[in-house]
Formats: sequence, C-alpha cells, structure tokens
Amino acid sequence: MTKLDIESIAIIGAGPGGLASLYEFLHTNQDGTSTVGEHQSTNPKFKKIVAFEQKDKAGGIWSAQPTFEPDLAIPPQDLLDTEKYNDPSVIHPLPKIPTGLEHATFEKPVEVKEDKLSNELEWKASGIFPDLFTNIPSRFTRFSYLDNEPEYLDEKRIIYPFLHHQEQTGRLEKFIKNEKLYDHIRVNSTVEQATKTSDGKWLLTVRQKDTTNHKEHWYTEKFDAIVISNGHYTVPNIPHIDGLAQFNKNFPGVLNHTKNYRNQDEYKDKKVLIVGGSISTVNILQYVVPVAKQVINSKRGPHYVFEWINDGLVSKGIEPKGTIKKIDPVSGEFFFEDGSSEQGFDKIILTTGYHYHYPFLNHEDGGVKVINPSNLSRVGGLYYDTFSVEDPTLATVGVAVSPLNFHTIEASAAAVAGVWSGKKTLPTKQEQLQWEQVQIKKTADNLFFHYYTHKKKDEPHLVEIELGVNNLEKLYYGLKDGTLPKSKTVLQS
Repeated sequence: MTKLDIESIAIIGAGPGGLASLYEFLHTNQDGTSTVGEHQSTNPKFKKIVAFEQKDKAGGIWSAQPTFEPDLAIPPQDLLDTEKYNDPSVIHPLPKIPTGLEHATFEKPVEVKEDKLSNELEWKASGIFPDLFTNIPSRFTRFSYLDNEPEYLDEKRIIYPFLHHQEQTGRLEKFIKNEKLYDHIRVNSTVEQATKTSDGKWLLTVRQKDTTNHKEHWYTEKFDAIVISNGHYTVPNIPHIDGLAQFNKNFPGVLNHTKNYRNQDEYKDKKVLIVGGSISTVNILQYVVPVAKQVINSKRGPHYVFEWINDGLVSKGIEPKGTIKKIDPVSGEFFFEDGSSEQGFDKIILTTGYHYHYPFLNHEDGGVKVINPSNLSRVGGLYYDTFSVEDPTLATVGVAVSPLNFHTIEASAAAVAGVWSGKKTLPTKQEQLQWEQVQIKKTADNLFFHYYTHKKKDEPHLVEIELGVNNLEKLYYGLKDGTLPKSKTVLQS
C-alpha cells in the first residue's frame, strides 16, 4: 500500500485511548522511529495534534470526580416513547448544527445559546462512584512506559492487587501533567461531525461548551487523519422490553442505569431488581444486597469471561430470575421467561452495558459501522480493531476488549503511529477484508470479535490476572455477605 502523507491529526476523546494516542504521536520522529519512554520528539513527524474531549477534564471514565454528578437516570420519557431507546442514535442524537460555519474557526467561532438537552444527552458523566475500586490488577491499568508504583504492590492492601478509583485517577493525572498533554487537548469540546472533503482531508465540526456563560462556540477545522478514541463506557445500553416505556411513565424514579449508581443508601430497605449478568452487575450487587430488603437478579445467560460471576449471581441474598419477558405498565408487574412474575419494585438498576457509538461519522466516509447496536455489538470495517479498511487515514484506539486493556490500547496507538509516519505500511485492502472475515469465523459477529485474552498463564506477571480474579471474587462475597466492612475497601481521607 502507498505510504501516507500525514502531518495533522485529530483525536476524538481524551480518555486512556486518546491519551495513549497523543503520547505516541508526540514521541514519533520524522523518520518514523520513536522516543516512547523518553523525551518528546525534537524532530516530530506530526506537526499538529489536537485531542477533543467533551468532558471538562481528560481521563475518560477515570477523570477526577469531585462531586460524582451523575448522568440522567434513564433517557427522557419522549425518547422512551419512541420504543427505539435501544438505538444509541435515538438516546444520543446529534444536535442541530448552526448555519454559517463555512468560515468559523477555533479562534473565531460562531456563538449560539447553550443547548442543555444536547449536553445531557452526551451522557458524558463518568460511571465512577465513591466506593469503586478497579477490577483489573494495578500492573495492567497503566501503560508500559509508566511506573508500576511499589505502594500498590503491597499484598497487605485489602483490595490488592486493585486500585481505589482515586489512585487510578491520580495515576492518569500525573501522566497528563508530566507529559504536558493538556497543551494539545481541548476540553468541553465535542466533535459533532467528521466528513471527508474533496481534497482528501477530514473536516471536523466542533461544539465547544462555555458552561460559565451558557454559550456554545461552533467551528470547523481540517486534519489529515483522525483517531476515534471515545471509548465504550459512555452511552448506556437500554434493552428494549415490552412495557418499559409506559412503566417508567407510571412509576417515575424507579428505573435507572448502572452508570447512574452512586451509593447504597438509596437502596436501603428497598425491593430491588438488578438486570444483567456482568462484572458491573456484581459490582453493584455487593453494595446493594447488604442494605436492601429484597434483591432479585434477572439475566439472560452465563458470563463467559469471569466464570465465578455465574455462581455469585445465585448466592445468598439474591433471588435469580431469567430474562424479562414483558412488563405490565399499569400494575408494575414484571413477567420473566421462567414463568414467574414479581411486582412492587422500589428500584430497578439496568446493569446492561454500553454502546460503541460514533454519531459524528458517516459510514460512507470511513467504512466503520457498529453492527446491530447493543452492549454486544461489533464494530465492522476495522483491521485488527484499529485501522479503517476503507480509509487508512481513519483509525480507532480502544475498540479491542481485554483484561490487558491499557496494553491493547497502547499497541493500537503504536501501530497507528507506525503506519501514519510511513515507517510501516498496511497490507492491501483485500487482505484486510479477508482478515476481518476470517476473524468473524474464528470468533463471532458480535463483541467477542474484539475480545482478546492472555493465553500463557505461566508468563511472568500474567499470573497476577488470575490472582486478581480470585481476589475479586473474595472481595465480592466479603462485601455482599457483610464479612468485610465496606469502610476497609475505600480510600480513607
């Protein structure tokens, strides 16, 4: 394939994927060699790199949370009433783009009144809550060029080998500060549209929020290439259930998504239904079960990654049910596929995951498309979860799923830097398409297409993953059954 001539790069999202990409590009020399782990390049290949972050801080879900302000508990009623609330484009629609942007620039934008609903439907609040700790060992929630701090390797720590959320946030904040990454990041800035122009450039339409004056500044800007790194823990997946929309209208304040969970006090002495069967499900159950009056769990099938979850969901304090068949919105009765029914729920938490979602991108412009949007979707049109097959100037970082997520992110970012600098080239389009089809046959045409796991469990350090799984299970039962006080698993100020 012909080498690419790329000098300017836009990065959409400044969470871990965006930060790794930004760091990688800043350390890429003119000849394609890298100074990663050392100083930034003094003879850089890329002359302009801008990361656009819709939050007011970089870090993604790990950005600092001084108030833990949540998103909406559930999409607005008018969106639920469409009965298409399982479609991310419905609950996270594009705002109306103002006219007159042809000559608008970052320095001289078009100013309009703040669109509060569009801001709410960005779903940009983090799902972090005060009691949260990570579920991946400390060694693997960092990039390889960052320190593995010795204080986190103390096996006497109650949550070893994990980190308190404040520690994970601090780790990223230190990285951002030390590398002066904010020099290249524009916060409160949402890319609302990315289109390919006739001259082969990418034209981005950006909405920058001025929250102090309740204004929006709109402008356009061109780049040679774009990296999509907006993560997949932002837009909540609300599964379509017969009767759910009308139930929410008749019983307001009962439904909420796990992203909105903040503390267990809200569930004290309540009858609670928790829908889902994933890691986020047990994450919530371990705090709700000790305080709730009754807890019922509805899930559709076994968990294949963390197998201990399957036993954990049928353990003491939890009444297991099958999937929800329908809801009677008048009586509030829930009917399950196993033939049983329940009503009188005070609270319902949907631990049903998130969407991959790229509302700013036309499929025709990049060939990248989310297949059958849900929490188990595949992103189609990608080579090794990273390069657009149709357009090599479009890449994604952070699509792959793995217990070693920070390292798969790092690998994607390094690959993009290598190709875009001209040091490496991609195989032919036909070979890339063939790889995708072979991978579908090996895995599935869903989220498992993107899943990677460690295979050599006897490798140094990888045993920590297994240790983490075992300790996560112990922490779950300890918190849920009350043998481990929650106070011992939170960071004391």
